Amino acid sequence: MRQAERPPSEQAFDGVASVYDSWFEMPLGRIVDQLEKDLLYQFAAPQRGELVLDVGTGTGHFAFDLAGRGGMVVGMDVSTPMLAVAQGKGASVHLLQGDAAALPVATESFDLVFSVTTLEFVARRLRAVQEMWRALRPGGRLVVAVLNALSPWAWARRLESRKQKTPFSHAHFFYPWEFVDLLHDLGRVTWSSSVFVGPQGTGLHRAWGLERLGRVLLRPFGALLVGRVRKWE
Repeated sequence: MRQAERPPSEQAFDGVASVYDSWFEMPLGRIVDQLEKDLLYQFAAPQRGELVLDVGTGTGHFAFDLAGRGGMVVGMDVSTPMLAVAQGKGASVHLLQGDAAALPVATESFDLVFSVTTLEFVARRLRAVQEMWRALRPGGRLVVAVLNALSPWAWARRLESRKQKTPFSHAHFFYPWEFVDLLHDLGRVTWSSSVFVGPQGTGLHRAWGLERLGRVLLRPFGALLVGRVRKWE
């Protein structure tokens, strides 16, 4: 698909690619990143030497981290500007350009298929999930994470998008039951959520305590919904 033909949602981050990673350098961004990775990697259980596909890799933030943990990682994204930033980070991740709804990879070729905050911006979400499943080997894990419509973070992003155009202006925020239903036909879904600090940093000094409490008592309200489905042989 040519860049000009992509729907607005799939062009959301083209214009901010050069500054995207600066979020992770801010105090709030650093803590949020740690909280998210804690849950994501509990679910993904990445192992050294595994073949990993990161769908919607963007600037390669998670892909290069997974490669640093010993994975043989392929990062795929539709955005040329985002991939250009990723390419500047080195050669430990093999980068591909492509559509999440038509993955340019072989069937049953990856041990772990991983996708974080991508489906919100994909026009054909069900098809994208089916494609991720196709790429997964029997015995492998599909781990998908999306932004939660019930979180204060979603409310803040929606409000900001009403005032000015942002990458979230065309995003689809998922309700927890909607997210689980999207994965349900693949098999048994294990899910939880992460990030219970507020979008303005409220509760940042006790973020890990809120995280432990939130995952037990406030699972429907964390900013990031994370789901896993295993592909049993």
